[in-house]
Amino acid sequence: MYINNRTSYIFILLIIPVFSYAESNLSNVCKEFRSIPEKTVEYITRNYSNIYKKGLLWKIESPEGKFNYLFGTMHSQDYTVTKLSPEVQLALRQSKTLILETIPNQKAYQSFIDMMYFKDGEKLNDMLEIEFFNELKNLIKDYGIEQKKLEYIKPWAAFSLVGRPKPTRAPNLEDNLLNFSKQHKLTIESLESMEEILSALDSLLIEDQLIILKDTICNHAKIMRETITLVELYVNRDLAGILAFNNQPHHDEAVFERFMQNILYDRNKKMLQRIEIAFKSGNVFVAVGASHLTDEKGLLQSLSKKGYRVTPIY
Repeated sequence: MYINNRTSYIFILLIIPVFSYAESNLSNVCKEFRSIPEKTVEYITRNYSNIYKKGLLWKIESPEGKFNYLFGTMHSQDYTVTKLSPEVQLALRQSKTLILETIPNQKAYQSFIDMMYFKDGEKLNDMLEIEFFNELKNLIKDYGIEQKKLEYIKPWAAFSLVGRPKPTRAPNLEDNLLNFSKQHKLTIESLESMEEILSALDSLLIEDQLIILKDTICNHAKIMRETITLVELYVNRDLAGILAFNNQPHHDEAVFERFMQNILYDRNKKMLQRIEIAFKSGNVFVAVGASHLTDEKGLLQSLSKKGYRVTPIY
């Protein structure tokens, strides 16, 4: 799962629409959400203490001398992101097992469907001002949600969908990793179940979910533009830039911190425990969202502190 910009509030994911609902109806309710400057590469600072500033593919040597790989992904359908570099392909061929953050299959998709709707009588249109709900109706048309079901969708599911570009039929990076590994007969495993990932979103305070959703609705066009910046940082393997990009000002810093704790830091702890178990056998290739690699709470720093030798490959 990567976290992109203010959808850095957002879950995992990438392209373009502009507001189609009358701007005048949103201008007043969106004022407070539109006061943050747009994020650009030019204003991203890279002066931070983490030594792992550049690289997506890392060789990890355990204290026992076992070799494994850790790869940072981005959930995108942009070809510059999804193509597998020669270095990644070689590392996969040298591995026996691929462990994805979660396996993108029908079971995972069904889990999302099962968890994304209220089942206790609550309705999103009772929680959102009419201006926000009407704009959401327009934005969500391209994401496969039936209009009659929209009122029952949970806020986290709504911002997870419209906070990314509308999907296409092109494969994403995880799809290509999975297909390549199947062709080379690697064992395929997942680090987390989709239920675990979604439970982290579901456990966010409903008030926080609504703030994130409103922010996403008000700044949808801006978020889509900023995704291009994030893709550029990823393609340049700029972990320091991705971290700085995520850490630029947000509408509500307290909400952002709670989001990051649930979606990134708490999950990093669980991931680290499972990765260490997997790494004991050696020849394991683990692929997780690039944001899980960075900063002092990231996987690279945590593995290094536990005595693993961390070496950039690509």
